[in-house]
Amino acid sequence: MANAAYYGTKPDTILKATATLDFASIAAGAVGTLTATVTGAATGDFAIAAPPGNLNAGLVVCAFVSAANTVTIRIINGTAGAIDPGSATWGVAVIPA
Repeated sequence: MANAAYYGTKPDTILKATATLDFASIAAGAVGTLTATVTGAATGDFAIAAPPGNLNAGLVVCAFVSAANTVTIRIINGTAGAIDPGSATWGVAVIPA
């Protein structure tokens, strides 16, 4: 079943939550990190963070389940200047592995 996604099989459960995240100013080439609670998430699960539609250009987002019920969201600033993404509501989804 490890390749189920390739065959169109839908996961039984998708865990979802929203979180208001307020990243501090992220220096050029640096990373900002915050967490969101997603009940039922477990390490090894797949995590997706959906930023607000107005996320600054040059920022890259990644997410992973770092502990039970906790998704860590990282923003990488790939620009030559500091960026303050500001407070916003993010969507977070976890697909059990």
